[in-house]
Amino acid sequence: MRIRSTLMLVVPVLLAATLVGCKGGNIPPSADPGKTEQTPAGSSKLLMPDDPNADVGSPLFKSAGPPPAYPLATAGSDHIVIANCTVQFEDRQTVSAEVDGKIELIATPMKRRPDGIWEYRMVDGTVVTHDPSKFDPKNLHPRIEFNPRDRLVLKDNPERWTPYYKLREGEVVADDQILCLLDDSLVSTRLASAAQIKEAAAQGSKAAEDGVRFTRAKMKLSEGKEDLFSKKEALDDQITLSRFLENLAQSSSTIAKANQEHDEAVVMLHRHRVKSRVDGIIRNVAKRPGEFVRAGEKIFEIQSTEKVRLEGNLDVQYYDRVKRGTPVTVEPAVPSAPVKSHAWHRQEVAGVAVTAHPTQPLVVSAGLDGSALVWDPNIGNAENRPGTPTNLPHPVPVRCVACTPPGAKSILAITGGDDGKVRIWDLANPNKLPKTPSREPADAHSSSVIAVAISPDGKYAATAAGREVFIWDLDGGRKLYALPDSHRDGITSLSFTPQAQLVTASKDRTLKVWKIGTEKAAVAKTIDHRSGAVDVLGVSPDGGRVLFDQDKSRVDLVNLSDAQTIGQLTNVGPSVAFATLAVFGPDYVTPNSPVEKMPYTIVTAGGEGDLKGGLQVWHAPRAGGRGSEVARFITPGRVPVTCAAFSPHKDIPFLVVGTAAGTVHVWTQPAGPAKKLEGRVTNIDSTDPRFVTVRVEMSNKDIGLLDRSAATVIVNPGQ
Repeated sequence: MRIRSTLMLVVPVLLAATLVGCKGGNIPPSADPGKTEQTPAGSSKLLMPDDPNADVGSPLFKSAGPPPAYPLATAGSDHIVIANCTVQFEDRQTVSAEVDGKIELIATPMKRRPDGIWEYRMVDGTVVTHDPSKFDPKNLHPRIEFNPRDRLVLKDNPERWTPYYKLREGEVVADDQILCLLDDSLVSTRLASAAQIKEAAAQGSKAAEDGVRFTRAKMKLSEGKEDLFSKKEALDDQITLSRFLENLAQSSSTIAKANQEHDEAVVMLHRHRVKSRVDGIIRNVAKRPGEFVRAGEKIFEIQSTEKVRLEGNLDVQYYDRVKRGTPVTVEPAVPSAPVKSHAWHRQEVAGVAVTAHPTQPLVVSAGLDGSALVWDPNIGNAENRPGTPTNLPHPVPVRCVACTPPGAKSILAITGGDDGKVRIWDLANPNKLPKTPSREPADAHSSSVIAVAISPDGKYAATAAGREVFIWDLDGGRKLYALPDSHRDGITSLSFTPQAQLVTASKDRTLKVWKIGTEKAAVAKTIDHRSGAVDVLGVSPDGGRVLFDQDKSRVDLVNLSDAQTIGQLTNVGPSVAFATLAVFGPDYVTPNSPVEKMPYTIVTAGGEGDLKGGLQVWHAPRAGGRGSEVARFITPGRVPVTCAAFSPHKDIPFLVVGTAAGTVHVWTQPAGPAKKLEGRVTNIDSTDPRFVTVRVEMSNKDIGLLDRSAATVIVNPGQ
């Protein structure tokens, strides 16, 4: 009995000593013994402390050297930023009939090219064509129409019919464009009659001019020869000349009257051609072809796009620093739909990645339906490219996927599933994609694999499941080691840096920077006090910056070297917030280009409110400072975004996005720097005690902002 009691006292002590030896046996007595965390069972668990000088042996892969040391931005003028201003079209033109008449067409004439083909080019670049040599009245484009009178007058010559493009509500039109045709048969008859009268009068005028000339020539022959010509003949010549002059005057009068009638008919004809007086969008169509309309009666409206106003909210404390007439800079974010969309997954898309194939990059989309689909985005719509995806089958939901980067010796996809397993797929041959993984390591996580990242050389991977992080050798398909337990909650994203570091983001609201060796790893730095609003936080391609969710309305650019904030992306207002992800795009930099002058490209996903189902594309200066929104991508139906990945190829740049509805969408990236436009403050409304509403007006002729789109207004009080 005494022996049993002694064992019961000794065994727990030995177990405790063993645990301390596993977690803290290598920590010198003078070092920080680490942080203690209470596990769900109530027992304490030792967390690894930060140790920037920890010896982890040889780096896991060759470091690219320290990140570039860009000069930090100097403090400039005290700018006031009004983010997410709403763009509105202010002016409208009521398009009315100038004369009574029946509406024949609500359409615009197509233009004839030198090759004889008629075409109409829409504002989005779409071209509708009509080939008169292949005219088939039963097989016309649904938007092409002909004037009913052409069908009657030119019945036997259909190739002479002028085609018209039918206009509908929402169509974008230009200033001085014909929009509507009224029945002008009477005016056309008057015009034709005036032309005939004018032609006949011109012929009579020519005959009278000839008579005057001949008579004067005859009279000239008789000068000085009175003995040969009688006085009677001279008088007859005078009478004949007078008659010809009279005929000439009458012809001139007839021509003048015919010209007047012709010009009046032309004016009336123009009144039967209803035109736009502004650049704009057709709205509120009130009449249809075949209906009778009276002079002054409304046919439709045109919402002018020539000038826009922007309205946004500014904190009330800045009221006295913004005045009417203050010039401002406007940075528009024009919303755009995807260029490609697919609904191949039956459940949420949890991860997307793009392969490193140089001329035909493929997308791998991982879904909770147990599929990892490989498909060709085919941005250029090339022929003879597969239009359906190939499935990399999984027995469980797939939570994450990553592909080896350009320059790696193998083109692989790494997937993580709900069974805790990591699967390695060889995608080198796009024409013969695998049905089974090339390697499936026996080691597995104890829970679902949530995140995966691949090293810049493509040889190693890191996977996260809960608080576990494993490092893998992809060539051998084996687990190298597990990272020490350092986070207090589940890890949500992983990113390697070119400096042989790994950055982990966790639900414990910290970022940790790890030194990664061939056999072990250590935490070099912890960046804490995150809001936890964004799960996936990216690292810049040069390894110098990490994105940090300060709160729902602000994402910071933070130096990895010293954890110093050097820039921000901001959304202002209760209805706009960051969520889900904030990731860097690749640096599409040509050799010998001044990289320091090129901004980082960053994509963020929106949460509930106005940004639900939206992605914001930002340009952020490398030297630090405020990031500018340059584009806004909206998913169809505003379905929430769950994941995103950039193409790594500068010649085929695009962004692919997965959603909670199982859809995937592709956008091409905006080219060039952010547009910065000029406007002026026209009104400041201070009716709300918390903020003031600022109104800005600006020209829209060269920009093409859309109604209800968004823009950022920057006010410099020093101007």
